[in-house]
Amino acid sequence: MHLMNLMIIPLYVLTVVFPLSSNSWMMIWMGMEMNLLMFIFLIMETPISMIKSESAIKYFLIQSISSVIFITSINSSMIFYNEKLILSTMLPPVALMIKSSMAPLHSWSPPIVSKFNLIPLFLFMTMQKLVPMFTIFSSWLWITPFIVMMNISVGSIGGLTQSSLIKMLIFSSINNSGWMLLTMMNSFLLFWVFFLNYVMISILMMKFMWFKQVKWMIQIKSSKPMTKWFFFSIMMSLSGFPPFLGFAPKWLTIKYLFLNNSTSILMSIFMSILTLFFYLKSSLNLITNIKSYKKWFLNNHLVINMMFILNITGPMMFYLIN
Repeated sequence: MHLMNLMIIPLYVLTVVFPLSSNSWMMIWMGMEMNLLMFIFLIMETPISMIKSESAIKYFLIQSISSVIFITSINSSMIFYNEKLILSTMLPPVALMIKSSMAPLHSWSPPIVSKFNLIPLFLFMTMQKLVPMFTIFSSWLWITPFIVMMNISVGSIGGLTQSSLIKMLIFSSINNSGWMLLTMMNSFLLFWVFFLNYVMISILMMKFMWFKQVKWMIQIKSSKPMTKWFFFSIMMSLSGFPPFLGFAPKWLTIKYLFLNNSTSILMSIFMSILTLFFYLKSSLNLITNIKSYKKWFLNNHLVINMMFILNITGPMMFYLIN
């Protein structure tokens, strides 16, 4: 990690915490703008390339447009003070959905975010979602069920045709955004369990991609059985397949929905099966491949083995939370 990142990341965390703890629209907007500035610095980390510069400019333009829409609609609603005004009811959540790449306003993110390095990619999949999700949930609860269903559906279907590992992770983050909003609608404790679990699985995936230097599914051809099974375990954790790490939060969510007679439980289960299908499709052919390929060695086998053990501790968490 570069020295610049070590200085920027603490400031970045503050720009996430600041709007989450604010009770003023202006403070939330300012916090999101400071967060954008810190995130652009992380995208533009040295060595600077043409691809990084282009993706950073595109990301900045899209975020700036959504920020203008957000602050304009909020100010207009304060001036006219009319709850039925479309500026105050529709445009603010639309702007936040653009910011966090939520479906159906997500089409800009795969071609742009796929050019990011691993640290900005990880932050985009996790931390960048927090402020928009909390803001939408706290102020526009009526539109949240629609956003949940759209994200779970689009995230599941969009990953089916992806051969790029990074783009598949982007669609996975869209799917998990829907699940996180769904948990938020039921229990904040359940949300934080789901979010922290997703962060842990994402860290494992980023570590794997960093060790292997892979961006495409076809690159994962290592003849090392442990490497193949580690990748398979991460994919199964992202899909929520038992007994891996990602199973417990999804099981808790479905159990909570069932106990509360939620109408969204059938859609959530069906889309979970579809998500599991595209993860299995992406990883099983690599696991069962027995041909001889060029070896892509890991730099540290001990670290990979430890992360694999961590990823299969899902049953322990499952029994603890029941």
